[in-house]
Amino acid sequence: MRDLSEARAAAADYLRLFGLVALGYMWARMAALALEKREGDDVGFYEAKIKTARFYMQRLLPQTSGVFAAIMAGGKSIMEFDGAAF
Repeated sequence: MRDLSEARAAAADYLRLFGLVALGYMWARMAALALEKREGDDVGFYEAKIKTARFYMQRLLPQTSGVFAAIMAGGKSIMEFDGAAF
């Protein structure tokens, strides 16, 4: 992005994309650990971690494709507004 306006227009989308991917990575790590440890007295705790990770991967992480598409669309539609529009 050589144009500063493009970078500004996509900033919130970049942050959202980073957050979704970072949380996906962390849930993957937690699920991997839970799969190793799901025995004994804490089986319910670890099963809940696995279920929550599955929910995140199936319901929230797919949002990344839409956010990425918004980034790639560019900022022209946002930058067409003048200050008076706000």
